[in-house]
Amino acid sequence: MAHGAMHPGQVTVTTTALAEAVTRQFPQLRATEVVEVASAGTEIAPYRVGTSLLARVPLVPVVGRAARARVEAEGRHARVLGERLPVAVPRLVGVGEPFAGYDGVWSLWTWLDGCSLDQVLDDDGGGCDLGALAQDLARLLRAQRAVPAAGGWSGTGRGGRPLADTEWVRSSIRAGAHLVDPVAATRVWEVALAAPAYLGPPTSIHADALPGNLLVADGRLSGVVDITEPVVGDPASDLQPAWVVFDEPERSAFRDAMALDDAAWQRGRGWALEMAVGGLHHYERTNPGFFRMARRTLRRLVDTS
Repeated sequence: MAHGAMHPGQVTVTTTALAEAVTRQFPQLRATEVVEVASAGTEIAPYRVGTSLLARVPLVPVVGRAARARVEAEGRHARVLGERLPVAVPRLVGVGEPFAGYDGVWSLWTWLDGCSLDQVLDDDGGGCDLGALAQDLARLLRAQRAVPAAGGWSGTGRGGRPLADTEWVRSSIRAGAHLVDPVAATRVWEVALAAPAYLGPPTSIHADALPGNLLVADGRLSGVVDITEPVVGDPASDLQPAWVVFDEPERSAFRDAMALDDAAWQRGRGWALEMAVGGLHHYERTNPGFFRMARRTLRRLVDTS
């Protein structure tokens, strides 16, 4: 769970206030218990509502038609994914309106049982079969790739645009110099930038297959959460788990199962580094869970350069 505010304008919602909003806006759920869910998320605060629902409350409130339309688009995308992915996908149940102390839209989704993969990894694997997980995760991401992509590059999400050099990445590397060798990290970044660009058709991608968005049950991948609007772009982005989740030999098994070329592998390293250096710099003091994941990822990238 985050410690302190991660963003300007971030709002903390109490379970009491949210329970009152649920009762007023969804009367059929009157007197349903609301419990905050531990999370290393950087944009959404999750709350369990009863035994079958999850409330997703953006940390920074957003109001208006565009905000509601975005949630509805996420719900439509979740329905598509639910028909095509080999694991459970939550369904949108309703969109909530602003309430006392929170001036933004929020949403109710079906609850999925399982343990967040980030909690499993923080527990040194927690009995999870990482070899099987590598195959499960590759199967999920290949199925995501097969979802029909509407239009060209989405321009949103990690991988929804071509990998490109930015001052933000380089300044984040410098800011994290007390935690990771900046020369080695820069080398990883520059090798990724030098890889051949993706010239294939824009492809449906997950773009954020991080441990906090994946559920595990009985040691196997069981579900995905935090569904966004569709992201279309470079499938190399979905190679991030190779360094976010795995060491050898599971990393190589995941690479083989993903069936992408060497250029994609190098771009995937770049996408993983872009995510990790930002997390290392921005969440060191505000989100310990994300920070630990980012630090592990950078260590793996540097050690395998």
